[in-house]
Amino acid sequence: MPRASARKSPAASRHAETVRVIFFEAQPAGLTFDRLVGSSALNPSQARSGLACLRDTITEHGWLPLIGARADGYRFCSDAAELQAYKSR
Repeated sequence: MPRASARKSPAASRHAETVRVIFFEAQPAGLTFDRLVGSSALNPSQARSGLACLRDTITEHGWLPLIGARADGYRFCSDAAELQAYKSR
């Protein structure tokens, strides 16, 4: 995962916005990491940077949390029970 200073770079912010738009288009299903890379036209490093920056941005703005993992897929979560189950893994 990129260092905190790299996650806040202008490039990481652009990648985060691209990732956010892709996730909104895929809702509610979510995407695996490989599908995210293919759908976004970002390379894997850029997608990871975008995910890291997006998680920081979500926290700062109080948006819906992003749950998932590279193998299982990522998605926005609005269900409190599902979020609690994810946190307790």
